Amino acid sequence: MLRDPVFIHGWAFSSKVFEGFKGIKVDLPGHGKNKEPYRGFRRMAEEVALSLPSRHDIVGWSLGGSVALLLAFLFPSKVRRLFLIGTTPHFSRVWSEANIRAFKIMVKREGFKPFREMALGEPFEDSVDKETALRLLEDYVSLDLTPLVPLLKVETYVIHGSKDKVVPVGEAFRLRSMLKRSKLIILPGGHLPVRDEGSFVSQVFEVR
Repeated sequence: MLRDPVFIHGWAFSSKVFEGFKGIKVDLPGHGKNKEPYRGFRRMAEEVALSLPSRHDIVGWSLGGSVALLLAFLFPSKVRRLFLIGTTPHFSRVWSEANIRAFKIMVKREGFKPFREMALGEPFEDSVDKETALRLLEDYVSLDLTPLVPLLKVETYVIHGSKDKVVPVGEAFRLRSMLKRSKLIILPGGHLPVRDEGSFVSQVFEVR
């Protein structure tokens, strides 16, 4: 079971994507209800850590998984266990420079709808500040947490959809190989293969 969980959403989404779960749900800067300015990944991890009263299970999805990794590295006393969904420690390894450039152009022209439907498999609606999101994306593309991952000692679950179109499933195997205390769970689904607390508990913890 999840213990005092904290949920960190992915890029261009919001805490609303975790509405089927109980726990603390974080909105990153410029996403959902968070209107605070974006000050970098380290600062995002600090802000989440400062808001937590004790040790928690941290569930990070996609870009939120990167925030969760930083949180575990910088503030280990706040983290009981890590649950990383559709996460890569180095996004620019996953998408080519040309694909990333084309993606940024698409977002500027068409907004977030195409990406949201690719990532979630269905429409998603919540407010996201485009300028803030694009700044965050720039930093995410250049972020490389690979050197930090082997230093983590926290129990970690690497959860990935077998049909993930955003982060290929091979990244889950790579991430698992770098973590000292981890379990790899491949689920039949896309970028977010678990959509509510019931399916998360039954599939991740194998409760029947």
